[in-house]
Amino acid sequence: MKKSIFRMITPVFLGLAMLTSCGNEQNSGNNETKTEFKVYGNCGMCEKTIEGSLNGQNGIHEADWNKDTKMITVTYDPNVLDENRIKEKIAGVGYDTDSHKAKDEVYNSLPDCCQYDRP
Repeated sequence: MKKSIFRMITPVFLGLAMLTSCGNEQNSGNNETKTEFKVYGNCGMCEKTIEGSLNGQNGIHEADWNKDTKMITVTYDPNVLDENRIKEKIAGVGYDTDSHKAKDEVYNSLPDCCQYDRP
Protein backbone atom coordinates (compact mmCIF):
# COMPACT_ATOMS: atom_id res chain seq x y z
CA MET A 1 0.00 0.00 0.00
CA LYS A 2 2.78 2.44 0.90
CA LYS A 3 4.51 1.77 -2.43
CA SER A 4 1.37 2.49 -4.46
CA ILE A 5 0.76 5.80 -2.67
CA PHE A 6 4.40 6.74 -3.25
CA ARG A 7 4.03 5.93 -6.97
CA MET A 8 0.96 8.17 -7.20
CA ILE A 9 2.42 11.10 -5.27
CA THR A 10 5.93 11.13 -6.77
CA PRO A 11 4.87 12.30 -10.27
CA VAL A 12 2.89 15.15 -8.70
CA PHE A 13 5.88 16.36 -6.69
CA LEU A 14 8.21 16.00 -9.68
CA GLY A 15 5.82 18.00 -11.83
CA LEU A 16 5.60 20.77 -9.24
CA ALA A 17 9.39 20.82 -8.87
CA MET A 18 9.83 21.17 -12.64
CA LEU A 19 7.32 24.00 -12.85
CA THR A 20 8.99 25.82 -9.99
CA SER A 21 12.49 25.43 -11.41
CA CYS A 22 11.42 26.54 -14.90
CA GLY A 23 9.74 29.62 -13.49
CA ASN A 24 12.85 30.49 -11.51
CA GLU A 25 15.12 30.19 -14.54
CA GLN A 26 13.03 32.64 -16.50
CA ASN A 27 12.68 35.09 -13.63
CA SER A 28 16.02 34.64 -11.90
CA GLY A 29 16.63 38.35 -11.50
CA ASN A 30 17.49 39.00 -15.14
CA ASN A 31 16.61 42.47 -16.26
CA GLU A 32 14.70 42.58 -19.49
CA THR A 33 14.58 45.67 -21.63
CA LYS A 34 12.62 45.94 -24.85
CA THR A 35 13.62 48.25 -27.66
CA GLU A 36 12.36 48.87 -31.17
CA PHE A 37 14.16 50.50 -34.08
CA LYS A 38 14.36 50.51 -37.87
CA VAL A 39 16.48 47.99 -39.76
CA TYR A 40 16.58 48.19 -43.55
CA GLY A 41 15.95 45.01 -45.52
CA ASN A 42 13.60 43.46 -48.07
CA CYS A 43 12.64 39.85 -47.71
CA GLY A 44 12.34 36.70 -45.65
CA MET A 45 16.02 35.94 -46.14
CA CYS A 46 16.81 39.37 -44.68
CA GLU A 47 14.57 38.54 -41.73
CA LYS A 48 16.39 35.27 -41.10
CA THR A 49 19.81 36.97 -41.25
CA ILE A 50 18.84 39.99 -39.13
CA GLU A 51 17.17 37.93 -36.42
CA GLY A 52 19.92 35.31 -36.66
CA SER A 53 22.56 37.92 -35.91
CA LEU A 54 20.93 38.32 -32.48
CA ASN A 55 18.99 35.20 -31.51
CA GLY A 56 21.14 32.86 -29.48
CA GLN A 57 23.54 35.64 -28.47
CA ASN A 58 24.34 36.14 -24.81
CA GLY A 59 21.94 38.69 -23.34
CA ILE A 60 19.38 38.50 -26.16
CA HIS A 61 16.05 37.06 -25.10
CA GLU A 62 14.14 37.63 -28.34
CA ALA A 63 14.51 39.43 -31.66
CA ASP A 64 11.67 39.86 -34.17
CA TRP A 65 12.04 41.87 -37.41
CA ASN A 66 8.97 42.85 -39.43
CA LYS A 67 9.77 43.05 -43.16
CA ASP A 68 6.72 45.24 -43.86
CA THR A 69 7.41 47.93 -41.27
CA LYS A 70 11.23 47.41 -41.26
CA MET A 71 11.08 47.55 -37.45
CA ILE A 72 12.82 45.15 -35.11
CA THR A 73 11.74 44.49 -31.54
CA VAL A 74 14.50 43.17 -29.30
CA THR A 75 14.16 42.01 -25.72
CA TYR A 76 17.54 41.89 -24.01
CA ASP A 77 19.43 42.07 -20.73
CA PRO A 78 21.01 45.54 -20.37
CA ASN A 79 23.53 44.10 -17.89
CA VAL A 80 25.04 42.07 -20.73
CA LEU A 81 24.80 44.41 -23.73
CA ASP A 82 23.25 47.70 -24.79
CA GLU A 83 21.26 48.94 -27.77
CA ASN A 84 24.40 50.28 -29.43
CA ARG A 85 25.99 46.80 -29.37
CA ILE A 86 22.79 45.26 -30.76
CA LYS A 87 22.86 47.68 -33.70
CA GLU A 88 26.55 46.91 -34.28
CA LYS A 89 25.74 43.19 -34.51
CA ILE A 90 23.01 43.84 -37.09
CA ALA A 91 25.24 46.17 -39.13
CA GLY A 92 27.94 43.50 -38.95
CA VAL A 93 25.83 41.16 -41.08
CA GLY A 94 25.08 43.82 -43.72
CA TYR A 95 21.98 45.67 -42.56
CA ASP A 96 21.74 49.38 -41.81
CA THR A 97 19.88 50.59 -38.75
CA ASP A 98 18.70 54.08 -37.94
CA SER A 99 22.13 54.92 -36.48
CA HIS A 100 24.62 52.25 -37.68
CA LYS A 101 25.61 51.68 -41.30
CA ALA A 102 26.88 48.30 -42.47
CA LYS A 103 30.30 48.23 -44.13
CA ASP A 104 29.96 48.54 -47.91
CA GLU A 105 31.77 45.24 -48.56
CA VAL A 106 29.42 43.36 -46.21
CA TYR A 107 26.32 45.01 -47.74
CA ASN A 108 27.60 44.29 -51.26
CA SER A 109 28.03 40.60 -50.39
CA LEU A 110 24.32 40.24 -49.57
CA PRO A 111 22.22 38.36 -52.15
CA ASP A 112 20.62 40.63 -54.75
CA CYS A 113 17.16 40.23 -53.21
CA CYS A 114 18.54 41.49 -49.89
CA GLN A 115 20.22 44.61 -51.25
CA TYR A 116 17.77 47.24 -50.09
CA ASP A 117 17.80 50.93 -51.02
CA ARG A 118 20.28 52.38 -48.56
CA PRO A 119 19.24 55.54 -46.74
